[in-house]
Amino acid sequence: MASLMQGFAEARQRRLQERADFLAEQELARQKREKDLQAQSEATAQYLAHAEQTRLAWEQGRQAIAENALEARLDELQHRASQVSEYLLKLNISRKEQSVEDSENRSQEVRTRTFKTRSQLKHIHKARIRAGKAASEQRQQVMQERVALTQMQIEDLTKERLASAKLASELRTREAEDRASATAAQIQAINKQRISQGQQDAASRVQEASDRTANVRDSLEQIGAKRTAEAEAQTQNLQAFHSELRASVWAGARSVAVTPPVAKPQPEVKPAPKVAEQSPSKPSKKSAKAETTVKAPEPAAKSVEVKEEPKETPKENPKTSGKIEQFVIDYVSQLSTNSSLLEVVNDRDTVRDLLAQGANTLKVDPSDILNTLLQMAEGS
Repeated sequence: MASLMQGFAEARQRRLQERADFLAEQELARQKREKDLQAQSEATAQYLAHAEQTRLAWEQGRQAIAENALEARLDELQHRASQVSEYLLKLNISRKEQSVEDSENRSQEVRTRTFKTRSQLKHIHKARIRAGKAASEQRQQVMQERVALTQMQIEDLTKERLASAKLASELRTREAEDRASATAAQIQAINKQRISQGQQDAASRVQEASDRTANVRDSLEQIGAKRTAEAEAQTQNLQAFHSELRASVWAGARSVAVTPPVAKPQPEVKPAPKVAEQSPSKPSKKSAKAETTVKAPEPAAKSVEVKEEPKETPKENPKTSGKIEQFVIDYVSQLSTNSSLLEVVNDRDTVRDLLAQGANTLKVDPSDILNTLLQMAEGS
């Protein structure tokens, strides 16, 4: 435990030293960046001053050129304004004369078109009246002919429908009688076939049930024997690993737990009277445990005497046992490997870390935690 705490302290000291070195490096880098920024700002200020002087000189030259160009444009604009005013005056006079002449021509043309349009509209109106009267008379004649023809067609259709309905009624009556007789005969045949098929199915189901009962009984006996052998082998492996683990973790300082193999009782296999409701009984996994005590090592030159005396397992406090089980469950659930209890027991480094954390957190003997872990692994 002391070596573990010392390792934690050394790791924390290394992390603090690394953090101090990192902060010193960052401070030196910040000072260097400040010097570079100051030099860059001075160079930028010099460049801006030079650029401002160049811009002012260029602006003065551009302003002088703009003033000369403005004077030239003003002179040219005055000359063009005089020319445009003379041209607009002449154009206005000519447009007035042309507009008077065009107005007289349009008036004469409008009067001529109005006279022609009126005469054309009169002729069109008279022609439309004559055509409307002729079309109305023609439509009335066609309507009368269609009414007479429709009446004749309706009478013919009524006669045909009555004859067809009478014939269809006779056919449906005859067809219904034929179907009724055929259906009765078919129902009788189906009933006879179902009765014979039901008798055959009942006989086959009875035979199948007896065959399945025999097969299930044989399978249950084989499964029971196989599970018994597997349970005995697993119990012996767990007990051997339990002894090796306690010896490797607490060698020379704690008592070594030696658990003798316990024979498993043979499971009783009941005969299966029914097919789907038979399940093999599970063998119980309760085994008595014995602890051995080891004497403390004597001074050098004396051998260590080990006495194996089986004792009864001391009863743990239920509250302490519950705390230990909850701690083990929480520890296993926090592992990144998603390991089971058996996989955790098989990993010695994980078991040592679990015992160290449990002893510091729960203030209990690590051997109690180890016993609880093994019991939980055997029960899983």
